[in-house]
Amino acid sequence: MNGSPPNPVDGDLKAALMRIDERLKRVESALNLGPAAPELVEHRVEPREDPPETPAVPAFEPIKEQESLEFEVGQTWFALIGIVALAVGMLFVLTLPFATLPAWMPSLGGYAVTALIFIIARFSRDSFETIAKYLRGSGMLLLFLSSIRLMYFGEASFLEPASVAAGAILVITVGINLLLAWRRNSPTLWNLAALTGCAAALAVGTPWFVVVVLTTVAAGSAYAQVKRNWRNLTPSVFSLIMVSYVIWAIGNPVVGNSFGIIKSAYPVTFCIPLWITLFSYIVLTRPEREQEDSLTQGSAVIICGLGFMVYFLHHFLGHDSMLLVSHVFMAILLLTIALLFWIRENSRFSTFIYAMTGYMSLSMALLKGFDSPEVFVALSVQSLVVIATAIYFCSKFIILANSMIFIGIILGYIAVSDVEQGMSLGFGIVALISARILNWQKKRLTLETEFMRNTYLTVAFLVLPYALYYLAPDKFIAVAWLGLSLFYYGLFLFFGNRKYRWMGHMTLLLTALYVVLVGTSSLESNYRIITFFALGSIMVIVSLIFSLIRRKQTSASPPEESA
Repeated sequence: MNGSPPNPVDGDLKAALMRIDERLKRVESALNLGPAAPELVEHRVEPREDPPETPAVPAFEPIKEQESLEFEVGQTWFALIGIVALAVGMLFVLTLPFATLPAWMPSLGGYAVTALIFIIARFSRDSFETIAKYLRGSGMLLLFLSSIRLMYFGEASFLEPASVAAGAILVITVGINLLLAWRRNSPTLWNLAALTGCAAALAVGTPWFVVVVLTTVAAGSAYAQVKRNWRNLTPSVFSLIMVSYVIWAIGNPVVGNSFGIIKSAYPVTFCIPLWITLFSYIVLTRPEREQEDSLTQGSAVIICGLGFMVYFLHHFLGHDSMLLVSHVFMAILLLTIALLFWIRENSRFSTFIYAMTGYMSLSMALLKGFDSPEVFVALSVQSLVVIATAIYFCSKFIILANSMIFIGIILGYIAVSDVEQGMSLGFGIVALISARILNWQKKRLTLETEFMRNTYLTVAFLVLPYALYYLAPDKFIAVAWLGLSLFYYGLFLFFGNRKYRWMGHMTLLLTALYVVLVGTSSLESNYRIITFFALGSIMVIVSLIFSLIRRKQTSASPPEESA
């Protein structure tokens, strides 16, 4: 049987299977498929694989977070604390008297250590950026303290603080710090350099050195903000400058002087309007003016609030005789800045802050320029000016603030005036005019409610009878109030506004109440008769008029259809 010839069928079947296998390989090669497992080729059925299990990542995340926190503490916090500790230690060294050493020797050692710190920071900026950053800051502080050591802390000063050499060294020191912050493109280092500039101004302490150094720091910060868009410099640097000015204005006690308001070198006070103008211009010309973000709003509050407060207090405590002129100037400046904010970007918040601060400055000038009670008339006239500018600025907030201030003016007048001199009549007239203006321009102001106008009308309704009560003789008080009610009815007929009619009604009722409670007991018989006849006649006439008006309205309306 072994010598029997091969079966041709088996040979053909084997050849066919080989051809099929070659075709499958070509198909797999074309589809970039790997070779199938033998068991899969044999059974021709691919088993369904289960999806891979997701590793338990949350179990490892706390470990990663802990490692991240650990590296943050070890790398950043320890570096900061260590460098601060070294800097404080060097500070203590520089403040020791060293009586056996020359006065310049500690400063020279401080300069040497500073140079070493800057060299280490330069060579470690790529490998240890965190440490290099803190080293630069500590080096800037140490450089400044080394310069200060030439004038203070020693048994004998090497330089007098007010000398030209001392001022020159401090200016060079501050210039190096500012240049370093600029080259490192760091607003944090710039704030630190600005701090050293403010401290340098106080270290010398002469008026013009203070003005020049602080103004230079302000101008440099403004330039840096424009070129590098360091917008946080405005609130921080302006605050540093104003705090430094306050310390100098109260006698510069940080260098050992006694406390006392500086009353010499009056022109120095006008550096405050200069700084306000400079920083306001920087905020006004910022690149993004589509909307006022919190930084812009905060800058306006700090510039106006802190700047005006220091300006006013220094004049009030040290230069009271110049308060009128200086605050008129400040009011014009702030209102001009408010106008620029409105023209350039339709600002709401900044315009409000600058405008209200300007009005406050004008109020201070009026309080200085007028005696009581004439000052209340001037303040009430100012209220009309405020309303006029508020209409231009389309500011409901200015209207609201002005109404509160106006009410405060009236209450203040009532509190300080022993005898009514007719000022309340002016308050009532101003209130009526203000209400009329608000009604006239309510569309521009987008006043959705009548609250503000009703406030002014309520003030007029209360103030005018009060003024007439004290101005008119006792026997003619009711007659005066009757005339006031007729005046309100006249306003109703002229303007067609029913609120005036209601004010006339309420004044008539107030008159009737007064006549019943007071007129029947205190008036003489003749005036009592005249008062009752006048009151009764007017009230009957008014009733008849309203009856005729109601009848005309009824006859003019179409008759109702019968069911």
